[in-house]
Amino acid sequence: MRFKSILCVFATVLMVSACGNTNVSNDNEAADSESAQLEVSEANEEGSLEIAEEVVSIEVSDDELREFTALFNTAEYNGFLTESFSSPEEINWASVLEFGAGLSVEGISGEEISDYLEATDQKELYGDLFVIRKKDFEDYVAKHTGLSSIPTDALTWDYVDKHESYYKTHWAAYQSTYTCVSGEKNGDHYTLRLRVNSEDLPGSNAGKNYGKWADRVLTLTKTGENAMVESNAIQWDDYCDEEQSFEVELPQFDGPVRFITYSANPDESDITLVKDGKYLMDLYTSVYTDDGNGYLNKILAIGFLDLNCDGMKDIAIVGDSDYGKHVLLYEAVSTKYLFEYFADLDEKKMAELGAEFTIPSLKDTLLGGNSDGTFASYKELYAQLARVYHVAREGYKYDLIYADDDDIPELVIDVPGYGASLYAYENGKAHCLMNDWAYGAMGNAGYSYIPGTGVYYNGNADHAGAIYYESYMSKREEGELATDYWVKHINFNDLDGDGWPSEDELEASGDYVGSSEYYNETDKKMTEDEVKAVIDQYNSYEMKPITGVMEYEELLSALGK
Repeated sequence: MRFKSILCVFATVLMVSACGNTNVSNDNEAADSESAQLEVSEANEEGSLEIAEEVVSIEVSDDELREFTALFNTAEYNGFLTESFSSPEEINWASVLEFGAGLSVEGISGEEISDYLEATDQKELYGDLFVIRKKDFEDYVAKHTGLSSIPTDALTWDYVDKHESYYKTHWAAYQSTYTCVSGEKNGDHYTLRLRVNSEDLPGSNAGKNYGKWADRVLTLTKTGENAMVESNAIQWDDYCDEEQSFEVELPQFDGPVRFITYSANPDESDITLVKDGKYLMDLYTSVYTDDGNGYLNKILAIGFLDLNCDGMKDIAIVGDSDYGKHVLLYEAVSTKYLFEYFADLDEKKMAELGAEFTIPSLKDTLLGGNSDGTFASYKELYAQLARVYHVAREGYKYDLIYADDDDIPELVIDVPGYGASLYAYENGKAHCLMNDWAYGAMGNAGYSYIPGTGVYYNGNADHAGAIYYESYMSKREEGELATDYWVKHINFNDLDGDGWPSEDELEASGDYVGSSEYYNETDKKMTEDEVKAVIDQYNSYEMKPITGVMEYEELLSALGK
């Protein structure tokens, strides 16, 4: 407002000066003139007075809209619309170049492919190989963003120094196309709205224009045939249910996460998680009943609670479906998926629990009043964990094992023959070492431990045992167990030396000479013989299986509950 008043006064001063040749004068005019000059003087003391030109934007013509539609459906530009970014520095180049952006080199020599496989420790290619020269990538970035330099790890593809190139094996996937539906421009600067051609989307996403398929608002500067992008904002809130869309602070995230609920489809409500304008994941609302399967079609409430007492907040979704009310529970995990499905509590289950379909009632029922999720002893913690799993589904069995050298056991929660979870007690909370690790199929025999050592083991067959993997794992400060050492046993006549069995090699393997390869995943520098010595020592110890052996009531009795 002060800037506007200064402009008005300045205009008054100019008018008075223009009329200075007249003989009309009085004390009031003189006073006004002095006051105006004083205010202008004060303004100049604060900073030089500038009269801003009015910025005038005009609508983009239909012809230009068609031109931008064509431009952003080319390989060169299409990738810029995949993810949000507020400045060129935030661009995810792996996403932009997912389909090569027209930069991928054709006709790669066999020698270069061999160099790539050797650098990445692979035996053969899986999928199509995309190759982009470093110079081409740098030129592309400069041309389309104006950035003169970028971090060395800006593109997360494999890099091979010998060829100064980036490499990525690519599986066929769907690439969206867009229509530029509106826009404004001021000179050569444009703000464009582009719509996903969602009628072409595969499966149940066909026709969606919300969530990941929402409109994009792109800003750019266009010079001749070249467009230099500045930002891309996915319109996440389009078509959202405002009552069930909000931001929330969760301890496992640095900064707020936005939960956006969509009810545009009357048969299925969707939930998308976004952070800093960028996509995190979708939460699907499938329900399964004896009468049929469907989705929540109306979200009634979303709440947060620590189901497995690990310090991360899990999600509870209360909703209506064609099969009655349900509570869907999603567990926070320390993987890229962030949250995984945990349980579906229908009206019958909620009645058995004596719980109402509200977040406060659910917290009270599942957490038993322990809202902060901290426990004075492992017995209290493990009883609470077992209770939550017991409520979630039938079929779990339990065990208490002493895998490391302390006096506190680890808790096994297992569906025998299908999947095992393992928890340790640390500082009043649970440390999840295995979260529903599958076994019993696809050659995975299961998991074991060497008592008192903190060493865990898994054996896994491939190609009906022609290849057998052994992994030796241990606990990390955060997250699940991780591999320290592993062995690949080759139990067939590997005639071509590629490490993988062909049909001819399997048929010729009645008599074979096996071989083994030893690998080290620790930060220690070790020879293959040294790794083998460690593994031989592990194998000299007794191993016990990680499997459930107790019913729920037996576990509670063992815990003194």
